[in-house]
Amino acid sequence: MQNWRTLGLLLVFGAVAPAAADTTREALNETARCAAIADPAERLRCYDAAAAQAKEALAPQPEDFGRPAPKPPQLTQLSANVREFWKTSRGLAVFALDNGQTWRQLEGDGSQVLEPAPGTILKVTIERGLLDSYNLMIKGRNGFIKVRRVQ
Repeated sequence: MQNWRTLGLLLVFGAVAPAAADTTREALNETARCAAIADPAERLRCYDAAAAQAKEALAPQPEDFGRPAPKPPQLTQLSANVREFWKTSRGLAVFALDNGQTWRQLEGDGSQVLEPAPGTILKVTIERGLLDSYNLMIKGRNGFIKVRRVQ
């Protein structure tokens, strides 16, 4: 008899977490569906309804009361292609990426960055370093360049 009670409790409490995940997934699916609507007014109505659904799905739940808020996951690196490359008047390299970000070499970094040959696509990876610093690595080249994001 005790085993059946335990199994029943596990089934009841086990269903709580997936239910919250399902609600969040439904809100995301609804938002994705809105993106496919061609008529601007109808698309806006869809997004307004989806926003209300998402707000409800993300609202704090009573069972979370007193728990520390979860930290959002942090990216530790990103990869992109360099859309535009130039050097500042002080000779520091600037990388405009295809994702819209712009990164500039730090003053204290003594790395010599050569301008790529015309038509060459630079692929870069930027990783989080120590103490909120960032290191840019160019595919096919050794070493890294200390950078900071300017846009």
